[in-house]
Amino acid sequence: MSGAGTLAVALAETLSGVVMAQQKAPGAPIIAGGVVSIMDMGAMIYSYGAPELALFSAALTDVVKHLGLPMFSTAGCSDAKVVDQQAAIEATLSILFAALSGANLIHDVGFLESALIGSNEMVALSEEVIGMAKQVVKGIAVDDEHLALDTIAQVGPAGEYISSEHTLRHFREFWHPTMMTRCAMEKWEAMGRPTMGQRVRERVDSILTSHQPLPIAPDQMAELRRIVAAADEQYGQE
Repeated sequence: MSGAGTLAVALAETLSGVVMAQQKAPGAPIIAGGVVSIMDMGAMIYSYGAPELALFSAALTDVVKHLGLPMFSTAGCSDAKVVDQQAAIEATLSILFAALSGANLIHDVGFLESALIGSNEMVALSEEVIGMAKQVVKGIAVDDEHLALDTIAQVGPAGEYISSEHTLRHFREFWHPTMMTRCAMEKWEAMGRPTMGQRVRERVDSILTSHQPLPIAPDQMAELRRIVAAADEQYGQE
């Protein structure tokens, strides 16, 4: 039940898998990881929304990266039964931790009820949070162009930056929401006072009714078929 003990077991299981994979096929590409969390002793569920899931995953990522291996982590999931405030809180915490940890592959986005439910709405909600997390991870560029000391001196205390060429060059660098609102109260009311839940459902409906995925290019499809055929021949699959 201790965090350190949980991580010790998880790491031992992961590394044993690495050893077996390399024994079978030396040099085979691998990725380490696991859904490392707690069992809630009151509800008797394996919690996907616990803060420990985010913490344990980040800790395991640190160790795995120290060993020079790629890592997969967990985020964008919740113990909530529907996409509500609980789901949003738990998804946000796990997404931000996973992004800051530097994990190479982050999965389970869109899971509810401790991974018993897959939700399109949860995926759409998490997409918004992922955009925010990526902006945080990107950090702040610090160079002569971004410090803009010449522009600040030219504008001066009484000036404004809206009409500045520097603003034109850089205003697109900031994250812009797809579903979250930043408009004034009057405009929000004129829109019908839509909640975040309503906007998420509208986003999902729009994607399902109008999205057309790009087809795989013929040369890419040919390469995929070549890879599959080579694997079938190597392992004797019909």
